[in-house]
Amino acid sequence: MSSILENTDLANDLKRAGILKKFSGNELIFSEGDDALYLPIVIEGSVKMVRFPEPGKEVIISVFGSGEMFAVPPVFDGEPYPATVIAMEDTELLLLRREDFLKMLRESPDLSFAVIGWMCGMLREKTAVIKNLATASPEHRVGNVLLRLVEKQTADDEKPMKIALRRQDIAEMAGLTTETTIRATRKLAERKLIRIVRGKIILDSTEDLENFLDS
Repeated sequence: MSSILENTDLANDLKRAGILKKFSGNELIFSEGDDALYLPIVIEGSVKMVRFPEPGKEVIISVFGSGEMFAVPPVFDGEPYPATVIAMEDTELLLLRREDFLKMLRESPDLSFAVIGWMCGMLREKTAVIKNLATASPEHRVGNVLLRLVEKQTADDEKPMKIALRRQDIAEMAGLTTETTIRATRKLAERKLIRIVRGKIILDSTEDLENFLDS
């Protein structure tokens, strides 16, 4: 998803209206059920949106990186946050109060189009996730998650591309067990679609993996 901060004028307006706040890795940003008082935008770092369907089990819904806003629907409609968000590393957020967000939506075509674009991108992503979970093999499920993570975690010109998440996190995003995810990752490495270096997943490019997933 594109960065809302790419538009310099809009970024300056948001920073003037919002509050900058820093979070440490693994620090709670907000919990499921909290009042949606702020629209968060990642300035630096990354966060994960999670749910806990049962004690001790964490399911990652999505990951957001620099320039991305999240939790847009509850801030827009006033419902509570539907999931918990935790910083994955040292992270700085721009927090825009709900009343200021709604005011800017009415007054700023740039923000309105950015929010519409975010909604469209999120809808496409969720549709792809559902299709992936319903029809794909473990290797395809893991490969699709890796591509989504690369898109969010790395700059366009960054090579090679390293996946920061643990196998357990990837498993939760793919709807698989950790053991199945480890096996699927090894099979992708055997096909030379990814590399595993000291336990970390590395992609030198995405082209071969994309071709595999389209096959």
